[in-house]
Order: sequence, then C-alpha cells, then structure tokens
Amino acid sequence: MKKIIIAVLLIAVMACSVFAFAGCTSADYTVGIVQHIQHVALNKSNEGFQDRLTQLFEEDGKTVKFLYRNASGETTNNTTAAQTLITQRVDLIFAIATPSAQAVAAETNTLPIVFSAVTSAKDASLTADNIAGTTDLNDVKKQVDLMVELVPNAKKIAVLYSTDEPNSTIQRDMVRDYAESKKLGFAERGISTIDDVANALNAFKRDGVDCVYIPTDNKLAAAADSVHAFNKDGANLPIVCGENEMNNKCGIATYGVDYYAIGARAAEMAYDILTGKKTPKEIGYEDPQNFELSINQTVAREIGFTIPQSVLDKVEK
Repeated sequence: MKKIIIAVLLIAVMACSVFAFAGCTSADYTVGIVQHIQHVALNKSNEGFQDRLTQLFEEDGKTVKFLYRNASGETTNNTTAAQTLITQRVDLIFAIATPSAQAVAAETNTLPIVFSAVTSAKDASLTADNIAGTTDLNDVKKQVDLMVELVPNAKKIAVLYSTDEPNSTIQRDMVRDYAESKKLGFAERGISTIDDVANALNAFKRDGVDCVYIPTDNKLAAAADSVHAFNKDGANLPIVCGENEMNNKCGIATYGVDYYAIGARAAEMAYDILTGKKTPKEIGYEDPQNFELSINQTVAREIGFTIPQSVLDKVEK
C-alpha cells in the first residue's frame, strides 16, 4: 500500500511540474505576454506592465501569473505564441509591438487583448471591441523641429526605416509631410536587413542629407549598436531616434517615449478589464502624452558633431 501511495504522490508532483499553468501553482489571474522581439524599449514596456499589474493586484490581496512568449522577430512565432496562450486559457493577453498585437488579434475576437508599443492602432486594425492599449506614436513634428535646431542650416533631412514594419513606414510618411510643409528637402531609405544600413547612410551622405531620423523601428532598435558602428565608420551623420534607448546607442538627441510608462499604463487598462471595471471597448487606446528631451554627447563626439548650445540649454533647464 505504501508503494502505491508513493507512486501516486510522485505522479501528482510530476503533473504539477509539467502542467503548472493548469492549476497546481494557483493564481487569481493568468496573463499571457507576447513580445515581438528582444530589445531595450520593448523590454521596458514588458517590465512596466508586469510591475504595475502585480502592484495593483497586490493592493487587492490578489495574485497574477505571467506566461511570457518571445517571437524573436518572426511573424509565425507571434501566431504560434498567441495560439498557445489561448489554448492555455489565459485571462488576457498583453501584446508588445504591432506584429505581436496583430497576430493575437487574428486568433481571437473574444479574449481581452491589451497592447503596447504600437504606433497606430487604427492603421494596424487594432480597434476591435476586445482590444485596448497604449501606442508609442512619436511627436514627429517635435523631432523634425529638433533636427532643424541641431543643424540650423539644414536643407534636407532623411528617414531610415524597415520596409517590413508598418509602424516605421507610418512615421516616414509623417516626417515627409511635415518636412515638405517646412520647405525642407526629403530623402528616404528602407532596409530589409541590417546589412543594408551602411549603404543607406552613405547614400544619404552623397545626397546631401543633413540629419537622419530613425522611427520607433523594432529591427533598427534591436541593432542600434550596429547602426552606430556603420555611421561612425562612414557617413558620420547626426541621427535622431524615435525613442531614448535606441538614441542612447546611435543617436545624438531625441524627444523620447517612456516605454516603461506606456507599459505601466497598459497594465492599468488590463487591471480594469480583468476586474470588470471597464471593457476594452470602453477603454480604447491612448497615445503618449509626455516626451522628454535627451542628448547623447558620446555619440556626438564619436561622429565629430557639436550639439548646439540652444539644445543643451533645454536639457539643463
């Protein structure tokens, strides 16, 4: 009899280790997370989300468990992750970046979805009744004005972007339209792989580009160190990036989105949905409200660029 009891107990322990999500390690809520690719900005959004949602439930005496999936930049992995989490019967899915959010939305129109780090919810078709979230839509006009202040005699600006990222092409169009309204020349180069960056930057240099904008672009953000290496070994062009973490590696200045903050705000939306206070349709989506100016003197020195005192003064205030 003892042997039978021990065998049963061993089976139970093994079941708990293999199927922990099914109830052996209980939590009041289970939230799935799908992140398109690993880089600092998206990681910050994930961190802000988990920190804030955990805090909110702890204040209620409740617990939340997170099931995390990273798609490593592959569209098919986003779909597989979404299907897996739905099968595991999570209470809500948090999708980080446009490809992840679109993949999850394609798999369910009933399970609540909260997204973050999506540039345009409308253009990405993320406005269904079961979806809410926070965008990372940049204030492109402020960025273009910053570029002109950085290079006061600028005649032509450019955008470097990934051709396969809608969030990136949307910002490209916004920069082009605003540049034209200011009578600035405009150039663009879309890349499909990081190896294309050097040729794109050198082409900008030959074409008389004075300053380059890189949008909140997942592929380029993940390879920001390589972007800087290509730039300082060739074109030496001043670059303004769409977000702080990327700018810390390859840009000279930016009005950046706080990705931790938009992740935390997405957590507040998720909390309201999970506790029945609001529906995703009632919440909708929000754009960032605050953009902080930061400069990168290290990158500026490495490309031989001097940041104007007028820009320095704004940071010091």
